[in-house]
Amino acid sequence: MHTTDSDGTWPWDKVLEECLRIGLSAYAITDHDTITRRGEILAWARKHKAKAIPGVELSTKENDETVHLLGYFLGGDLEKLEKKLKEAISARTDRNSKIIKKLQAMGYQISMEELNRMTTGGPIGRPHIAQVLLAKGYVESVRKAFQRFLGREGAAYVPKDDMPLKKGIELLNEAKAVTVVAHPGLLTRSAPEFEAALKRWRSWGLDGIEVYYPSHNDEQIGFLERMADKFGFLKTGGSDFHGDNKPNIKIGVGYGKLAVPDELMGPLFKRRDEIMS
Repeated sequence: MHTTDSDGTWPWDKVLEECLRIGLSAYAITDHDTITRRGEILAWARKHKAKAIPGVELSTKENDETVHLLGYFLGGDLEKLEKKLKEAISARTDRNSKIIKKLQAMGYQISMEELNRMTTGGPIGRPHIAQVLLAKGYVESVRKAFQRFLGREGAAYVPKDDMPLKKGIELLNEAKAVTVVAHPGLLTRSAPEFEAALKRWRSWGLDGIEVYYPSHNDEQIGFLERMADKFGFLKTGGSDFHGDNKPNIKIGVGYGKLAVPDELMGPLFKRRDEIMS
């Protein structure tokens, strides 16, 4: 799940309180490029005797495709990771400036100052630019902002210079995180290509794949389950909640039918303990 510390619209404590209210067994905040709330999440978990997991989501590159990499728990030395995250935030700022210049060249009155006012101190990215465009009446929704301007085919798109997936896995392994590729069903690879990639990623030290995700269909889930069993991956799941930035996705249930089995918790926490031992 994502909060106002990256590209969500709910603060971290509101997200966790809602997870507690609806009775979820375990839940993780994995904001993009920041681990600023790790201590607070752990303290909240102790106070409420809840399985609230701190994490992070990194954007990485593999075979010219963006692969989102999740790191859960983060129980080790975080100095190297924090340094890399600061570099990522600096790169985001540079990218934001280039996007805004493209929008300005097309006649849209939008500035970095306006963008900064839309945020609460966490990493700033394209969803925040979309919110400014929406607030100024240039688009009808965040989705439209991405379709017209900010997505890969958008008129103001600027590509990211992401770290290689292998480096991301190594970085999170050093931080003693459980590493998981997020929403792999969104990757544009054939089944044989994806199977070969999974074998490669396992050799790099990847721990798991996100099998259960709101937009994964039954065929994708079945394939991912088989691949997880074949290569010894942990199976995980999540809603990818972003608040109003993805208004149709609800905590715990995604579009309404997501069901992440409790049985996934045991192997996940066991892997955490193995890493920490």
